[in-house]
Amino acid sequence: MVKAIANRKHVSLLDWIIAAVLGLALSLTVWWGLVQGGGLNGGDTFPYFVPQKLVLAEAFANGEIPLWHNLTGLGYPLLAESQAGVFYPPNQVLYRIADVNTAYNSFLILHYWLAFVFAWRFCRCQGSSNAAGWFAASIFVYGWFPARVSLEWSIVGGVWLPLSLWLTDRLIELPSRQRMAVLSLALGTQLLAGHFALAFITQLTILLYGALKLWFREGGRSSLVPLTLLTSSAIALSLGVAAVQLAPTYELKRSSQRAAGQGKAFDPAYGHMPPAYATQIFASWWYWHSQEIRESRAMMRTPGIISAESNAVEAHLYWGMIPLALILCLTSRRVRSRLDNVVVRVWLLLILLAMIYATGWLIPLTRHLPGFGFFIGPGRYTIVCSLGGAILAALVLDSLTLKWRRSSAVCLSLALMMVTIPDLLKSSEHIADAFVVAKSPLGKIDKSWLRQFFDTEQTRHVRLLASGPNVANVFGVSCVPVYLGLGPAICFEERLQRPTGPESKDVNYPSAEEADRLIALGVTHILTTEVIERPTDSITLIQQFPDAVLNAIWGRGSQPCYLYELAHATGRVVSQPASALTDYQFVEQSNTLVSLKVNLQQNADVVLRELMFPGWNVFVDGKPAKPTTEADPIMRATNVASGAHTITWKYQPASFTIGAWISLISIAGLLATIAWPKRKNRVPDA
Repeated sequence: MVKAIANRKHVSLLDWIIAAVLGLALSLTVWWGLVQGGGLNGGDTFPYFVPQKLVLAEAFANGEIPLWHNLTGLGYPLLAESQAGVFYPPNQVLYRIADVNTAYNSFLILHYWLAFVFAWRFCRCQGSSNAAGWFAASIFVYGWFPARVSLEWSIVGGVWLPLSLWLTDRLIELPSRQRMAVLSLALGTQLLAGHFALAFITQLTILLYGALKLWFREGGRSSLVPLTLLTSSAIALSLGVAAVQLAPTYELKRSSQRAAGQGKAFDPAYGHMPPAYATQIFASWWYWHSQEIRESRAMMRTPGIISAESNAVEAHLYWGMIPLALILCLTSRRVRSRLDNVVVRVWLLLILLAMIYATGWLIPLTRHLPGFGFFIGPGRYTIVCSLGGAILAALVLDSLTLKWRRSSAVCLSLALMMVTIPDLLKSSEHIADAFVVAKSPLGKIDKSWLRQFFDTEQTRHVRLLASGPNVANVFGVSCVPVYLGLGPAICFEERLQRPTGPESKDVNYPSAEEADRLIALGVTHILTTEVIERPTDSITLIQQFPDAVLNAIWGRGSQPCYLYELAHATGRVVSQPASALTDYQFVEQSNTLVSLKVNLQQNADVVLRELMFPGWNVFVDGKPAKPTTEADPIMRATNVASGAHTITWKYQPASFTIGAWISLISIAGLLATIAWPKRKNRVPDA
């Protein structure tokens, strides 16, 4: 039996090719709507990820590094927020060569393909056959990710888990500096993607996997400490690889809503899996995901539930009925006797630990530990359960077909895949909050009357108060309020989280006080999905008409949108005192630079109603000047003498420069380590 398992671990070039072709075929088939030019809609797709990708693509087209997002709210550090993945290699390629929708679709398909191949390869090193490895990869990829398709971080972060485990396994079996360097590069690339929650889970998992494998393996405990240190070193070196991303993010984190690790805007326990909801592994789409159960949120009223909120997407875990039946075969001593005892024990324990943490029960203890208290969504730890269950199902399948002809075993595995994948997708379909549409809302931008209106209004002067945070960024205009996972703390204060309309139809809106607050934020227009029944003199209705883009995003059919203009809006540039500024004109504006000409009839503080954040430096007539905070503590302002002047704001964060140098040095060092020839044993002279 041991010899048979060892033989299975040998992987040929043909094996790689077959797995790659099969993985690509599955990815294209499942996401055929995207292949045909459709798009994703729903969930966080347009409120979060698409606005970032639009800025990313525009910056690349202009030859810039997209360090800052100048459209969401008063702006925020895009690189530091991390989820745009500015330096993630696939983003660097796809968003340079394709339009945003094509790049977004290709990105998704690519990562589903890679996740299949990486999961298959790791299953092989666990002792599975080729065919059983395909089956396991299908369970993992199409069981855990489609339900989370609106959350780009899921597939982008998850694709690196099986690869990192495989590289860790290689490092354990034959330690070398080259293998450690390759693992570091893989972990560093995962960090460059910017979705750190799954990166943190990956790091924890490879440490536990290595330690448990050595602990349970005969004679392995003597190597436990040195090999754990070697894996830890690989993780530490990966931080250097991703320093260009991590250094700005660390700077932002210190002044973000997560600085204290708690608060109304951030709860690490959000997104847990209620203990009773774990029964979804055998009662998925036919019970827990039925419409009446979902609408009643019954899972939040089950035994063992903690006080934090959650949702079905974050808490999803389903292996499929056939894989579950195979896993239950482990209760048979006869089946267990045919399996590698170390692999089974390691994965049963990892599944148990991940399941316990997913419930959120341990958050009161771990929220004060580095890493654990920084991320929400303990339900995300079920990714380890998903992979572990897939591996165990594959190994049991191999044990049951051990004496079969190879062709028969392959046919059975393929047949089980063809039954299980629809089962998995059916479960995901009931809870996913995003779906594929025949035509992306971005493809309707030319038919948007709002886009046409803003183009004539000079978008750099417009700021919207709009329903659906961030969504109006697709028109190239700034909007409030904001929706961010990690952002400057000020973005989460009441001042920037304004109501987007009247509280009821019987209220006059906006009041004089509310209008003054909006004007102070640089708001010029208000966009609503319902008519304001009792508008005050502060606003004027400009147009009401169905908008092709917004109605597609929000699924509103042909209902109209309403655009109002604030009567006394002063725009983005003002002075203190207000009478000092006679006129101004934008000279140049990009993500990291704003230049304007002003005429002042007396000395004054000139305020640009954009967020002041470390890294923004100001120059007056080409000479360095000092920002001031007297006029407005959160806006960019500087004191300027009377007369005509050019004021230039440049975003030059030191964290980016320092991080970039560390990354370059780290990557160069690791590549040199990989390329450096292995030392050959010298033959002593006769």
